[in-house]
Amino acid sequence: MYEYSRLVHYYETDKMGVVHHSNYARWLEEARTFYFNDTDLAYVETESYGVFCPLTDMSLKFKYFARYGDRFTIRLKMSKYTGVRFRVYYTAVNQDGKVLFEGETGHAFVNANHKPVSLSRAIPHRHELMKNLAVDE
Repeated sequence: MYEYSRLVHYYETDKMGVVHHSNYARWLEEARTFYFNDTDLAYVETESYGVFCPLTDMSLKFKYFARYGDRFTIRLKMSKYTGVRFRVYYTAVNQDGKVLFEGETGHAFVNANHKPVSLSRAIPHRHELMKNLAVDE
């Protein structure tokens, strides 16, 4: 399981002093971007082959709030990979170990015309890396 940590920024909070819900989607993307960068699957390289990876769905279940200055850690793993689609599962905890949220995102590989792409055909070596992530986690 991969871990991504950082502090909550002041601008991410609302009038009640807690993180506004719109920030959680950004946090998932940050964590996923670092995850793929650290596993030799950086989005920027995938896109250099003309293959893109849009979000297809997202679900979050909020458990506890985060405040300015809190340190949080997002633990994530690839929960499914088909060659055309993949899913990532997330759990975020604060510095005290309280679960902030649990969630999942779905993604698909597409070309510049937004048509589905099989990664095994388009970028075989990246397909192998993705398969290994799904199996190893």
